[in-house]
Amino acid sequence: MKARAEPRRSLTIFIRTSAATAVIRSRRSTGTRFAAREWKVVDLSGAWRIAAPEHRAVYGFHDADPSAADQITAQAIYGIPELHRDRLKQATLVANAGCYATSIILALAPLVRAGLLDLSWGVVCDSKSGVSGAGKQPTQKTHFVEVAENLSAYSVFNHRHTGEMLEQLGLTEDQMVFTPHLLPIPRGILSTIYARLKTEMQPQEVESRLREFYSGSPWVRIFPQGKLPQIQYSLHTNFCDIGFTLAADRRRLVMVSCLDNLIKGAAGQAVQNMNLMFGFNEEEGLR
Repeated sequence: MKARAEPRRSLTIFIRTSAATAVIRSRRSTGTRFAAREWKVVDLSGAWRIAAPEHRAVYGFHDADPSAADQITAQAIYGIPELHRDRLKQATLVANAGCYATSIILALAPLVRAGLLDLSWGVVCDSKSGVSGAGKQPTQKTHFVEVAENLSAYSVFNHRHTGEMLEQLGLTEDQMVFTPHLLPIPRGILSTIYARLKTEMQPQEVESRLREFYSGSPWVRIFPQGKLPQIQYSLHTNFCDIGFTLAADRRRLVMVSCLDNLIKGAAGQAVQNMNLMFGFNEEEGLR
């Protein structure tokens, strides 16, 4: 009897469960097998998101073959479609972006890339997430009696998503501070971002920059000046909502970015990446 041929094109989505962890921790040899079989992979584990060793160290991954690790890391495409749409269409390995990172990178990218922010003033990112954003593993900090009727900061200066933000935005550690907080709700992220513009701008100019940058990006919604997103607006959707307010001096800027950490911050973005990899409509399966 003839052996059944293995399909040449398939998709594997790694979700960071206990079963997947062992495979991901030896991910470099696994990645080589994927490439040989022409599999297309969207990895939600964080194993391939970060290039710099000092940023990657927070994950505690151990590579059996460091040389292969570096080669495959270089091949992985960071999985925010709004930033890397064209490269994702050709990708075989996609590192699905982190939830906090997605909310902050999408808000800041248009202004950082245009060189509009005074980075010497620094950027402060204050994010608040529902309990599911703090990870699947039960801990004391996610226990009901700790979370209910409470608000707490955690992983200050050492959250694993910080490296993604710095690398994708091209910032240094002294140009950005990120502090995550735990909300007593199941899901959703609200990031409040404080920055300063290099020169005075009118609200219409800021809004125009954001809308132009995300033109053709169906999953980013830009709010007009003064109308700020709320977690409830994007819950159970793949949208990232971005709003802003300018101070009277036309330089101090506050941005608010909201998304559902389980959808745009995880599984929904993975589907969005998959759609691009296989030439499907970006919105397929997400409406």
